[in-house]
Amino acid sequence: MVAEAARLRVVVVGGGVIGLWCARDLLRAGADVTVLDRPDAGVSTPASAGWVVPALSAPLSGPGVVRHSVRSLLRREAAFSIRPRLSPTLVSWLWGFARSGTETRHREGLRAILELAADAAQEYDALLRSGVGFEIHRRGLVLVARTASGLREASALLDNAAAAGYDGKYEVLDRHELSSLEPALHPGVHGGVHARDEVHVRPEHLLTALRADVESMGGTLRRDLSVEGIVPDGGRTWSVVTEQRSLPADRVVVAAGIWSRALLEGLDVTVPLLPAAGYSITGHLDTPPEHALKLMEPNVAVSPFEGGVRLAGRFALGRPPSSAARRETHRVLSAAAPYLRSGQPSVDRVEQVGLRPVTPDSLPVIGPVPGKDGVLVATGHGMLGLTLAPGTAAEITRLATTGRGSDSARTFSIDRLTRGGR
Repeated sequence: MVAEAARLRVVVVGGGVIGLWCARDLLRAGADVTVLDRPDAGVSTPASAGWVVPALSAPLSGPGVVRHSVRSLLRREAAFSIRPRLSPTLVSWLWGFARSGTETRHREGLRAILELAADAAQEYDALLRSGVGFEIHRRGLVLVARTASGLREASALLDNAAAAGYDGKYEVLDRHELSSLEPALHPGVHGGVHARDEVHVRPEHLLTALRADVESMGGTLRRDLSVEGIVPDGGRTWSVVTEQRSLPADRVVVAAGIWSRALLEGLDVTVPLLPAAGYSITGHLDTPPEHALKLMEPNVAVSPFEGGVRLAGRFALGRPPSSAARRETHRVLSAAAPYLRSGQPSVDRVEQVGLRPVTPDSLPVIGPVPGKDGVLVATGHGMLGLTLAPGTAAEITRLATTGRGSDSARTFSIDRLTRGGR
């Protein structure tokens, strides 16, 4: 396999965590790898909460989700919003979202994602042992609820994950047990669930480290080129066209997040991806938490890092905002304050949490592009990019070097979503 891979010229389009992890695995398999990343990519990873959380891998759609979401939107309580005007694209996406919310499809999707994410924490540890340095925290994730219904929802998330194959350790805590575990929480919280095996990383440090690692392994990283198209180059090879020059490739990996949609449309393949933007606030608390926290009712993430704490929230589906909105930022801070002993953190900076690519069924798109031999896609990871990056890279590397994928990867096939290219 290595001898064959050594002859492979692979161009990875996209320099986010998915593209970089794919590049790293392909280089380890002996391929000649070039990563192209547009200068204004706006990937979501650097400003995210940095969670590696198989426990929270459940697809967004599920039994009763549509009814609950509509009710929350009407009450202005939803942790997400829909930004664009109604359009055929949005209507089609929402219809697919509703159809994917059956109990059977939700359960099957969760099982497949858990299998893809099964070794995520171990892969981050292996990355660290290989000499790639980045900030990582291993104290687990605490789901915090202020109400009895919130605690039931938190418990159900972990119980459903366990039923679908999640083998991490977790325990339900009452108010007193929770306060003992995490002194940074307000005494008025109702209870929580401690998922002990989850980890979180400083995402911007991880990206910097992955870029350096790809180059140290002999890969080429170009962050100044925008890809304009992917065209056949005779036989089974391809040409990746940029504004400066074209690069020949035996394999092309489309891992460009939301921009993957336009690149695939150039190949006559339509994938229903929508961008979902969010916001993160990095600052300081007088009593910072020791664990990553998921605040259940407002769906806000809190991540302690060295020298600060990051809050991330909201899920703005559709047309992205041009910059972080003050109103949205205030909403995240106000929602988090009742959970924290120190109240609202002081704010160092506010960032838009890039354009997370979301499919109607919340499952990523991983695998070969139909009718385009040698073109592979890895996108649609939504908020699980860090969690699913190692598994996605392993799958893409198998496909690129052997032409064969795993049985479970069929769940993520582009065929389930595409129009055209069949």
